[in-house]
Order: sequence, then C-alpha cells, then structure tokens
Amino acid sequence: PEIEGDAPVAFKQQFAVLANPVILSALLLVLFREIGNSVMFTYVTSYLGTILQRSASDIGFIMLTFGIAGALGSRLGGSAIDKWGSVRIIVISLTGHVLTLALLPLAVHSFPLAMMLLSLWVMSMFIMGPATQTYFIEKAPQSANLIISLNTSVTQVGLAAGAGVGGMAVTLNSTVLYNPWVASIALLLSFAAAAVSIRKSRKPQAVAA
Repeated sequence: PEIEGDAPVAFKQQFAVLANPVILSALLLVLFREIGNSVMFTYVTSYLGTILQRSASDIGFIMLTFGIAGALGSRLGGSAIDKWGSVRIIVISLTGHVLTLALLPLAVHSFPLAMMLLSLWVMSMFIMGPATQTYFIEKAPQSANLIISLNTSVTQVGLAAGAGVGGMAVTLNSTVLYNPWVASIALLLSFAAAAVSIRKSRKPQAVAA
C-alpha cells in the first residue's frame, strides 16, 4: 500500500547527529565490529581448508552449519533484548566475539573444539545485529531512521576495511592462522567504543533527542 514517506533530512542535520558522543561511539562500535568480523569471515573458507584441513564438501556443510548458527543467533538476540535489554546483549555478544576468536588459533588441533568456537562466534555475530539496532533506536528515537541508515553505511565500510586488513595479515604472516587474533584486536576496539557509548548514555546531557 501507499504510505507517507519520511520528511527529507538536511545534509547538515545528517552530520549534526555525529556530534552526539553516544551515537558517534556506537557507530565506531559497529565499524570495528564489522572490521573484526570481516578480517575472519572473508577468509573463513581458507581457514577451514588450510588450517583445519577440511575438504570442499566438508566446507559446504560447515557453511550450512554457520548459517543455522546465525539464524539461531538472530532469533536469540531478538528475544534476549526483550528480556535483558540491548546494552547487556551488546556486552555479552562482544565478549563472545573476542573470546572465541582469541582462543581459535590455540584450538586448531581439535576440529570439534575449533568448530564449537567458530559456531559460537557466528552466533555472537548475529545476536549483535538486533542489539545494536535497538540501541540506536533507544538512544535517539527522533533520529532513528537516519542513524540506522548511517549504521548500514558504516557496516559496509567496516566489511570492506576488514577484508583489506585480513588480506594484509595473510600477506604478512603467509598464513590465515593468525587472522582470528587480528580480528580480536579490532573487536577489542569495538568493545572500548561500546564502553564509551554506554557510559556517556547514562549522562542525561549526552542522550540525543
């Protein structure tokens, strides 16, 4: 059906929202999270093949498993936000991101353990999506459409940058083995940005209208 569209947003207003440190740091959270995930996910097929010694048919089945883990993560993330709130889910999800990828290079000699860590990482990745969207809506309800649009743009920049960083890591180390650690560094930066945003959001003067 025909619906009334949003009112046009002036270009200046689009940049003005970035003056809010709660929103700016939350966008940095998204940027570094996507960089970290892309460092790993862009090269996950190579990781499965060269590091975990899986065949092409095995990799196809594993990617299906990751898809199921992602679907479960999205569902759990939406339900968990209703129960525990977006902030708590963001913290839990980022903790899962960092721990699983930090431990992964140490678990490559145990395929079941490596698969468990990878599946938990993918699940954490998809749990995070609903949490960040909800967080933006909660912190700036009057600018939610604009900020979610910026969030999408930042996500794409992060994915591209992460693929590039992952490629540089492979070139430097001549292996994808250490890409999870490189990803963990980016995710720790995401964690730091999340901490800044959450702390500032608790100050009334920092919350956007």
